[in-house]
Order: sequence, then C-alpha cells, then structure tokens
Amino acid sequence: MEANTITLASIIITILLAIVGFFLTRLINDVKHVIIETGRNKGRIDLLAKQQENDVRRIEDATQCELQTLTKNVSTLSNNVNALVVMLAEVGIKKK
Repeated sequence: MEANTITLASIIITILLAIVGFFLTRLINDVKHVIIETGRNKGRIDLLAKQQENDVRRIEDATQCELQTLTKNVSTLSNNVNALVVMLAEVGIKKK
C-alpha cells in the first residue's frame, strides 16, 4: 500500500511539474516575443523621430527661402515706390 501511495504521489508531482513547466515555457516564449516586438517598435519610433526632424528641417529651409524671396521683393518694391515718389515730386516741381 505504501508503494502505491509513493507511486501515486510521484505521478501527481510529475504531472504538476509538467503543467508548471508548460506554463513557464509559454511565459518565457511570450516574454521573448514581447522583447523582440519592443525592440522593433523602438526602432520604428527612432525612425519616425528622424523623419520628423528631417521634415521640420526641410520646412524651416523652405520658409527661410521664402522669407528671403519676400525680402528681395519688398526691397525692389520699396525702391520702385521711392523712384515713383521722386519722379512725381520732380514732375510736380516742374509744373509749378
């Protein structure tokens, strides 16, 4: 009777250890998968951050170029207005 009890207890312990081992294996595989996915996501986030920096830099460059163009246009317009005012002043003086 005692041998049967020991055998039954060892079978139960073996089954329990197999169940625990199965779940530990699943847990370890899941953790490995999560670590791999986390690394991939971190890489994607870094890539998106670099792309965003490049986009901002490109927008800043385009804005700077547009501001320079506008400055040149305003300067030309200012010179033309000055020339027109001088011309009108000269014509006004000649009429008097």
